[in-house]
Amino acid sequence: MKKYLPIIAAFLMITFTSCENNDLLLSEKKLEDNLEKTWKYLYANSNDSQERWTFENGVVTLTVANQVYTGNYQVDAKFSKAYVNLSNFTYAGTTNSGMTAADLNRAWTIVVLKDNVLYLSATDTRGAIRSLEYIGN
Repeated sequence: MKKYLPIIAAFLMITFTSCENNDLLLSEKKLEDNLEKTWKYLYANSNDSQERWTFENGVVTLTVANQVYTGNYQVDAKFSKAYVNLSNFTYAGTTNSGMTAADLNRAWTIVVLKDNVLYLSATDTRGAIRSLEYIGN
């Protein structure tokens, strides 16, 4: 048993060191607190976005120029991943970022939620990986 002790200690040290900076090991409440603000959507080819997303009390509001779209969100924190589930978006057409309501209504993996950066990723109904990138407004 003593010969396995150094191996177990090394494994635990590596595990805890790698988890030290993992922001996604936060509680659902802490993730919600970090998410609840207004975010500016970033376009791939321009930083001049007029698209704003506000997360507050389970309601997400997407504002583009004079149009407002609303839906709901819920944070779901698992052991190794965290998600924000977007639901109840109902509108025809697409947003400025090219998203239909069906594209938005799904579980999005929270890839980054730190300081003023939010990056979400999901697989759409056609199997394509979609991403949403934001900076704090």
